[in-house]
Amino acid sequence: MADEFDFSELHRYLEGQIDLGEAELLLDEPWTLTRKPAVPGAPAPATRPAVAARPIPPTPATARPVPRNLPPQFPNSSTPGAPADIPQAPIPDTTGFAPSLFGAVDTKASAIPAANMPTARTVKRATHAFESAESLDAFYESIKGEAMYAKETALARYAGPAKPKLLFVLPAVKLSDAGSAASPFNTAGSTDAFFGTAVGQMLSRLFASLSIEQKDIGITYFFKSTERPLAPLLEAALRKMLTKELDFIQPEIMVTFGQPLFYQVFGKGKNFDDNAGTAMDFAGTKSVALVDPYLMVNDKQMKWLTWKVHIPRSGLFTIAAK
Repeated sequence: MADEFDFSELHRYLEGQIDLGEAELLLDEPWTLTRKPAVPGAPAPATRPAVAARPIPPTPATARPVPRNLPPQFPNSSTPGAPADIPQAPIPDTTGFAPSLFGAVDTKASAIPAANMPTARTVKRATHAFESAESLDAFYESIKGEAMYAKETALARYAGPAKPKLLFVLPAVKLSDAGSAASPFNTAGSTDAFFGTAVGQMLSRLFASLSIEQKDIGITYFFKSTERPLAPLLEAALRKMLTKELDFIQPEIMVTFGQPLFYQVFGKGKNFDDNAGTAMDFAGTKSVALVDPYLMVNDKQMKWLTWKVHIPRSGLFTIAAK
């Protein structure tokens, strides 16, 4: 069976539950076992021959049991002068079962005492410490205790001004940036290191053309550690964290980058190609999704798509007068 079916989706589900720990059980999206593609020249899997069903012999007819508590029945006599049928009084039901065929139902006898009624079951939802945090610093301290971050030595925290005009949400810290000067683990709340990179300079010029200065832009990360594949269970937990984080940052507009992050934040019910650049809402915050800037920096077609199609489609930005 292991050679015939693909268990990768089940593996991702169990991996995500291990990362979440025992605090909460989140159900994965429906998945089914899929057969692995056939390898040319490989023998076909053995199949069992069909077994014909054995006929079931008919059950001999048996006499039906006579119901209890029925009055005796007398056939009409066809003999002249025979006495007419005498109406029979119903025999009282003394079995204690209700309802009776020959009397009214005793509701008191059939009612279940209130003490024996099953009590309503209440389901308690697991709460997380970060949900009750009262400041941004307290929020970051509380998520350190979550299973997904338990082994992380440091987290990428928000960098930028209070209540920024624009909030960049990036998927995760690039492995290439983790040990560099631009690492968000070492920037202590400043965006200067990020905007000093080629990607940061490109985005700074792009939004400066839309009347948004670099000092009005904040940066955070969906997964606040180095990039790695995320199971759907983790994505659901990270959406909750992002919602709480936005309560403290309070940006005017949130911008996500890249197709994978689009589905992680907004769910798989929307299509990236149809909604990229469209004004959307996430947890009460105006939002827009753009292409991955790390791909766009060396791709002229992506730059044209962003500037000519996605930015105008949103209606959230105004091109600065020259």
